[in-house]
Amino acid sequence: MKKIIPILVGVLSLASCSIQREIKKDTKAHDPEINAPSFGMVIKPIAADLKVESVKQSVTYTADLKLPLSELKNNAMELFLTTHKCDYVVDPVYSRVSTVENSKLTEIKITISGFPATYTKFYQLDSLPKSVVQYSSISLPIKRVEYLNSIKSETIGKSFGMEFVFGFVPTFVGAQIDYAPNANGLHYYGSFDKYSEQGMLDFDYNVSTDKKTGTASYDHSAFSVGVFKEKEFSNRFKIRGSGGLNYSSMPFAKSLTDPNDKTSFTGATSIGIRFGAAADYRISGGISLVGKAHANVGLINFIGQDGDYTSEITTIKNNDYPLINLSAGIRFNF
Repeated sequence: MKKIIPILVGVLSLASCSIQREIKKDTKAHDPEINAPSFGMVIKPIAADLKVESVKQSVTYTADLKLPLSELKNNAMELFLTTHKCDYVVDPVYSRVSTVENSKLTEIKITISGFPATYTKFYQLDSLPKSVVQYSSISLPIKRVEYLNSIKSETIGKSFGMEFVFGFVPTFVGAQIDYAPNANGLHYYGSFDKYSEQGMLDFDYNVSTDKKTGTASYDHSAFSVGVFKEKEFSNRFKIRGSGGLNYSSMPFAKSLTDPNDKTSFTGATSIGIRFGAAADYRISGGISLVGKAHANVGLINFIGQDGDYTSEITTIKNNDYPLINLSAGIRFNF
């Protein structure tokens, strides 16, 4: 029994081993040029008749990116010969389309167009015909050249972005995240701005029949949600316009208290809309430099109160912050 156990373990270990198989396909063609100088032999020339179709055909080869780039053109030619069942291509024209996503080559397509031709008859000649000799002496200056047809850059699929910016007047720091189910459609964003400078706010309030004015310094934070749409002008530069809702929180640096009226004011809040625009310049892969401008327009403004008596707020004035806020920073696209 003790001898059987090691044998079973060995069999199970062999059965559990995985087998890796690699299939490699190579194609070799005969070299039409035959040289045998070492034997001192001269081979009679062979001439062939070709039947050339009058209709130009084409085929598109999608490359295997694991293969060397030098082999792709030959594989495309093999696909043409097997697809159209011919031996030769008269006047072949190659067109290559390469797709790069996030600085990574993801697809290469090579299209060959030409006239399929097949061999119909072979001749082994003692001497070359006069026409062949004359043709070989003709100077043919026209030759095929390779040239770039076009460059097209586009974003496909879903898009997720993050931005970090620094504002100038007034100074602030901001962050934004955005998402688009379709990168060429609307982007949904959420942003946060924290202002480093305190502002001054004036407001009028009524106590009984008396009208009073309060002045307080405040800190400022803004939250915004909305959508934006991009427009590309080149493979690196694009602009966008945005719109959404804005919520501004402006807590007072120190509560403003009126002991006679038992009223305390703690801060201001504003709810409104945000308009914005941005310029985006891609520097590498998914990294871009951005310049932005936005405006927060308050529609509903109110003052927070904490006390035994609630005053009626009649007017809120805030002239310290400009309407247009400018900023610049960096963006990451995923």
